[in-house]
Amino acid sequence: MTAHFALNSSAATGTDNRLVASNIRWPLNLSEMVTPRQLEIMLKLCEGKVNKQIAWELDVTTATVKAHIRNAITRLGAKNRVNAVAIVAANSASFRHAAV
Repeated sequence: MTAHFALNSSAATGTDNRLVASNIRWPLNLSEMVTPRQLEIMLKLCEGKVNKQIAWELDVTTATVKAHIRNAITRLGAKNRVNAVAIVAANSASFRHAAV
């Protein structure tokens, strides 16, 4: 079984040594794609937190958290919540690795 968000094996290497798959360059600059609050919420989802936990920690309603997630999914071009979390996790991990 193959995940829908996985890079395909025929990905080519671009001139700047970043992977290119389906016309998407990796890693993505997430701060250009989503707002800081959306990124904060998506990173909390990457940690495995649920909407209610995130809402409590950020002192907002769960409806606000859901709206931020929905808008982040759209801005990232993700198919669903899981795909959006995978995109954020993959890109945030690559930035952490590059900083070391």
